Amino acid sequence: MNKNLHRTLLATATVAAISSANAVPIYQSNQVTLYMEGYFTAHMVNSFGDTQMEDGASRIRIGLNVPAYDEWDTGFNLEWGVRAINSASNLVIQGDQQAAPGDRQNSLFLRQGHLFAKHPTWGDFSMGKQWGVYYEVTYITDWYNVSGGLASGTYGLNTDGGSTGTGRADSALAWRKSWDLAAGEFKIGFQYAAHTADFETAVEIEPDRELVCPPSDCEFGISHGISAGYLADIGDGLYFGVAYNRVKLDVASQDGLVFDTSGLEPVLIDDSFSFNASSNTWASAIGTYYGKGAYEKGFYGAVVVQRSQNNQLAPQGSVVGITNFFDARGSESFLSYTWGRDNCYSFYGGHNYLESDDPEFDAALVQGNQYRLEQYYLGFQYRWNERVRIYFENAFDSSNVVAKPEFDNFNAIGIRIDI
Repeated sequence: MNKNLHRTLLATATVAAISSANAVPIYQSNQVTLYMEGYFTAHMVNSFGDTQMEDGASRIRIGLNVPAYDEWDTGFNLEWGVRAINSASNLVIQGDQQAAPGDRQNSLFLRQGHLFAKHPTWGDFSMGKQWGVYYEVTYITDWYNVSGGLASGTYGLNTDGGSTGTGRADSALAWRKSWDLAAGEFKIGFQYAAHTADFETAVEIEPDRELVCPPSDCEFGISHGISAGYLADIGDGLYFGVAYNRVKLDVASQDGLVFDTSGLEPVLIDDSFSFNASSNTWASAIGTYYGKGAYEKGFYGAVVVQRSQNNQLAPQGSVVGITNFFDARGSESFLSYTWGRDNCYSFYGGHNYLESDDPEFDAALVQGNQYRLEQYYLGFQYRWNERVRIYFENAFDSSNVVAKPEFDNFNAIGIRIDI
């Protein structure tokens, strides 16, 4: 199989953003604790020349903790994303708003669902849909109220990162363990997932000829992830972390379907076309931060850089002859300064930058010679009390003609209320 067809066929943490201190006990006994947490957030956004009210990354989570023998703590977490304002909205300006492909129009969709077992000596084990170990590093810049998380490789293929394992990983087995050292804390994470989703593809192999992979023949196969981080006791805290995630794309069949598309309706002309274009999707990230934490008293500054292969998607129709999958490199930053009584005032800002690093993809672009997403953010947050915050956020977009259909300047004002 030639290289062009190979590329063409590719087309088609337990780290929680919510502090457990805000969890509301629903039921508690000496055997179990059932609790609920989450938040509702909404904002008015002016972008693409229009002003509309938009859902943020609202979510609700139910958790159960069951103490077991010998210091084991077991339980489960179930978390749903909520679209209460505009369930049909297709404006996605924050990576964390992304859902799995089948959930994109649902008012209520699953974000996480996993079991866990924790032990101070043996570490934390988890099984199910959960934050991938890759996010153990990339979360450090994912703190914007309205946008962000667009360039770290976390929300791969414009989804929640479920099938790739970088974001809210599907069907994942994970183990995490931390050690307290004399000068800080060291933490590692390992992740494994088998088949997570079918890979649907329909590509033009020659003029008026379209190849479709039969259901269940093409899939996201086995994936592995690893992360490591060290938080040093220097000043308010200095962190360094690395992460890598790899998933096998099984794109092969002896029963490929070839359609003649020259007429008004596609006509099947071959149901046994053989092809093998299996490849890999991978992403790697390095991150560092200094400070107590985002929106915590004083200064917090974080930077993430990433390199990836077949982990990003350009807008539909932006390329000819191959798919809109591309190799990329990117970076994100988030900086905040917080002061005042109860740390109620915060200025924050930073950037998201993502560009294609794929000569074959770049050569096939209809317009321009590279994909480039480039946004700079500036915002202010007022923490009214422990559970209510009001924020203003602006994005200054310098994306090129390829990325422009999806990204633009915006001005937003919003409110978030925690459970």
